[in-house]
Amino acid sequence: MIALIKNEFTKLFSRKSSWIMQIVLFAAVLALALLMFFVSKIDTSGVEGGNASNAGITAYYDDKGTPVSEEEYWNSADKDGNPTYKTETLSLTDSVAYLKTQKQAAQTKAEKESVQNQIDFYQAYVDADEKPASNTAGISSADFFASLGSSGAVATMLVVIVASIIVATEFSGGTIKLLLARPYSRSQILFSKYFMCIVYSIISSITLFLASFIFSFILPKQSIFMPLSPSTGAMTAWDHAWMLLGTNFLLMIVYATIAFFFSSVVRSQALAVGVGVGVLFSGGIIRQLLPLAIEKYDWMKWIIFNLLSLNDTVGGQKIAGGLADWQIIAGLGVYTAIILFFTFFIFKKRDVALS
Repeated sequence: MIALIKNEFTKLFSRKSSWIMQIVLFAAVLALALLMFFVSKIDTSGVEGGNASNAGITAYYDDKGTPVSEEEYWNSADKDGNPTYKTETLSLTDSVAYLKTQKQAAQTKAEKESVQNQIDFYQAYVDADEKPASNTAGISSADFFASLGSSGAVATMLVVIVASIIVATEFSGGTIKLLLARPYSRSQILFSKYFMCIVYSIISSITLFLASFIFSFILPKQSIFMPLSPSTGAMTAWDHAWMLLGTNFLLMIVYATIAFFFSSVVRSQALAVGVGVGVLFSGGIIRQLLPLAIEKYDWMKWIIFNLLSLNDTVGGQKIAGGLADWQIIAGLGVYTAIILFFTFFIFKKRDVALS
């Protein structure tokens, strides 16, 4: 079995395309870093000040000096649309104290969690005697690294391409009969190929992580060990990047499994790639429509396309249906196991005489 895996490894990486795709991923991250750099330059041109801000939150007060919400502030507008209430930009220390008061007044659990995240964010900067990045500073190095250069989909697409062709090429090249003539079962042969898909996913994830880290230095510097945003609390860019890398790797495996299924059941290499990449990009469109359907039919929250929003949860967003992270991961695990079962079942029963 080990010899079979080594043989598949040699076959995969003896192809120039396997290395070219990694170079493409590296170049894609570089291109996005340069694009964000120039966009950031345009957005911040004419804006005075540095990359950091002494400012904390903006507090809102009524005529008597009593704290009010932002909504109440805007509702106080006169007939000309000018709010009659007052605002004050607080220091970081005062922001923490103000937010603690706001948390006590919060009515719902979601409101309390949101305020607590803001408290954790500003408290981390107070404790470290650092300043958060200014809102006018554009995209920082920490933002870019935390998002893995916004290139997770590119890395996943490359893995999908490999998974789509790894079995289909044996059929299109006419080598499937020679492969099955070797002293290995069909399950062992198929497992070795699926294992290489996982290996390529790991390599692509490492390339994505390193490229995002290296090219983040092109952008305005911000510490990757400080909190990113009030919405994510004390989570640093370093933590965010690792979590996103983990969730994106899980999605790579799911997408690769779907592509691997089509690679195993169709004889056309082009069709396998087309279907695999099509599933990857059509998923985003379907996910946009699902929330409306889930409001009416709660069971639809378990549809695989909804679970494929796993990456969004890293930034604190909730997917449609309010599923917890462990539920999403468990659901994806079940779907992956089912798809693999049918992949192996069909491949074992398949007649290769026509190949």
